[in-house]
Amino acid sequence: MATDGWRMIPWLSYGLMAASLAAAVLLSGGVVASQWKWSALGISLAAALAVFGIPRVEQSRSGRTGGERGLVLLALLLGWMLFQLLPLPPGLVQWLSPARWSAVAAARAASGYDLHRWAALSVAPPLTFERLLFVIPAMAAFVTAREMSWWWREQAWIAVAPVIGIAWLESILGLVQFYFARTDKGRGSMASGTYVNHNHFAGLMEIGFPVAVMWMVARLRKSKTDRTMTSAFGTAVLFAIATCLLMAVVVSLSRMAFISTLMAMGVITLTWLGSWVARNANSPGLLRWGIWIVAVVIPLLILVFLTPRELVRRFADISATEDVTVEGRTEIWRETMQAVSAYKWTGCGLGAYERGLYQFKNLAPLNRIDFAHNDYLQILTELGIPGALLAGAFAVWFVSRIVSVVLWRGSSNSWELTVGVLGAAAALGAHSLADFNFYIPANAMAFAWLCGAGERTGLKRR
Repeated sequence: MATDGWRMIPWLSYGLMAASLAAAVLLSGGVVASQWKWSALGISLAAALAVFGIPRVEQSRSGRTGGERGLVLLALLLGWMLFQLLPLPPGLVQWLSPARWSAVAAARAASGYDLHRWAALSVAPPLTFERLLFVIPAMAAFVTAREMSWWWREQAWIAVAPVIGIAWLESILGLVQFYFARTDKGRGSMASGTYVNHNHFAGLMEIGFPVAVMWMVARLRKSKTDRTMTSAFGTAVLFAIATCLLMAVVVSLSRMAFISTLMAMGVITLTWLGSWVARNANSPGLLRWGIWIVAVVIPLLILVFLTPRELVRRFADISATEDVTVEGRTEIWRETMQAVSAYKWTGCGLGAYERGLYQFKNLAPLNRIDFAHNDYLQILTELGIPGALLAGAFAVWFVSRIVSVVLWRGSSNSWELTVGVLGAAAALGAHSLADFNFYIPANAMAFAWLCGAGERTGLKRR
């Protein structure tokens, strides 16, 4: 009986994760803190069950080698974020962050507050604490997904199925929105699903699409030995899901998401075809050249035949968006670099970008600018050089693990899943150059989930 109880824990953790992601996506992507807290609670419980609720068993050396380094980097990054909240002596604050102390001293002098009271490095500690409630669950999702991929190491696609399923359901809603808007108005409007912003809706689609495509490829490979109707039906379902995700990106009318999805398609196509060529080195040269031509033609066909006129118009009017012009974004980035220079060693505090930008903000003085529309610049502003280096080190570690599997371990379990995750990382990484998808809790959680599963699965040999 006890053994049966332990066996239920992985499924309970799995169910909590799936329910938490579904709730976050349904509730505007989790951007409202009062709604997100329930998803955060579910993720935290799932992580606790995954890490502490199951007896630790002897695991193969190949499943553990190198993984702890990433977790250490993740812990150090979290520690740096918490350090920004710690009250420190005034002299230390002044030495570490002159800009922060200058603002604190001016405010205290004006209000008559004691200059010798300790202060935090974050310019807005309450906002930093609130943002931590978004960041920690994403980290927990990564750790939990790593455990999932170990539980179901022989069927690793189980670990990511909820992400693909939820993205697919969201894509259906987006397609329905676009269809009825075109029917009523004669032209389609930007599909956004349950999200506030169409770009963030597209962000979920673009990370699900390459994984769904590679899942279909994995099923096709398996069908060579399993020629049953069930296998064929599963492949057809995955093709339909991948098509819905791709079309949802298109009808979102998000230019950057469309470009990022084409990039992801190129990454997974070149990787998969490159692997095929490597395994068939003795094949005719004409065939090998044809394979590479196909890798270029597929994205071009998508570009030519799947682009609706509404998206074409969006690209034609490239200088403007519904929120901010390209010139406006450039000005935001210029002002952000001034904030980076002022808080370069400590950052202005996680989640405190808007407050840190105040003294440098000239663009739209009556409007809020709470995001830099470039995740990398915003991370650098909020965490400073040390925090950005830790985040960068974690990203390098993760990408190196994925790429090593893709290049050198083609015989590993779920190689296709690893390639799909690489495509998802390429898509969201490119999109974040002009948006803030990493700051949307549902997208951050979904991406962390895929990354955690992809990082572990490729290390198990077939």
